[in-house]
Amino acid sequence: MENKEKKKLTTDMKIFIAVCSVIVIIVAAAIVYLVMPKDVAIVQNGKITADEFKYYYYQNLNYFLSLGGQSADPEALVNYAKQVSLSQAVETEYLLQEAKKDGFTVDNSEINEQWNTMEENIVKSAGNYNMPVNEFCKQTFGIGLSKVKSVFKDDYTAQKYREEKINGISVDEADLTAYYEENKQSIDYASVRHILVSCDKDAEQAVEEEKSKMAQDILNRVNSGEDFAALAEEFSEDERSKYTGGIYQVRQNGQFVPEFEQWAFSHEQGDTGIIRSEFGFHVMKLEDIFNTLESQLESITFNYKTSVYQTAMNEAFSNGEYNIEVKEGFDEIQ
Repeated sequence: MENKEKKKLTTDMKIFIAVCSVIVIIVAAAIVYLVMPKDVAIVQNGKITADEFKYYYYQNLNYFLSLGGQSADPEALVNYAKQVSLSQAVETEYLLQEAKKDGFTVDNSEINEQWNTMEENIVKSAGNYNMPVNEFCKQTFGIGLSKVKSVFKDDYTAQKYREEKINGISVDEADLTAYYEENKQSIDYASVRHILVSCDKDAEQAVEEEKSKMAQDILNRVNSGEDFAALAEEFSEDERSKYTGGIYQVRQNGQFVPEFEQWAFSHEQGDTGIIRSEFGFHVMKLEDIFNTLESQLESITFNYKTSVYQTAMNEAFSNGEYNIEVKEGFDEIQ
């Protein structure tokens, strides 16, 4: 069962914006008007224009607001979105310059195909909000459709080059094992099904016994071979999972109550049981567990390569190999 403590935005939050889809939250009142220099930053021999910066900034700010950022300090949220967006724009410019040096290109037909999908989503979303496409783009990306197209194509090329560089990194088995062991707690996960029988932690003994018996009866039906998903839909009082088979992916990171995590990582595939938490009684079944390097080899290898690549890129920025100059006026954007 998920811990209901409200989570705060953290500075290491990773932003993933899908190339072929647009997630839009129209919050025009919350989007600040950006007054900025024509060019936001210089990266070696190239520059980041205000339009390129806005493309990332508006998407990031909308995204943070969708996570509940409306209740956060507005100035802090804006500043965080600015810094994340500047980092993304700098990385894109760096990648484009490196791609050019390496003679890397993406076939125009592939880029156009991706853009056509993107444009279709934009047009559809604008229609859903009954807005002209160009106005929709300005609220979502801070720029008009034609400028969105230009920045999108550069961003797509940069990400394809990044993907090629990451895939080309060689992997030493000992280094990969060390990476996994260092990050094991955040990598490992278990697929767990549960059915919640709610019971207050301070419930009277008679109520406690009644709820415990209800959970045991459900467990008996699970163990006799009845469909867990059907039982979850019928009996579970966890509204977030009762219609999805009662399933959660559980990691040892405090997202779930301790009893949930402890049970998931102390049992084997197919095990069932009952645990008591502050929410009540949980009828449990462990569908699968991924707690070895071999069980997640492909994804762990990719994450390791990405980490190696990111470290090398950060070093290029910090050791002076790439000159980065943020233009005067960026800090005054408001």
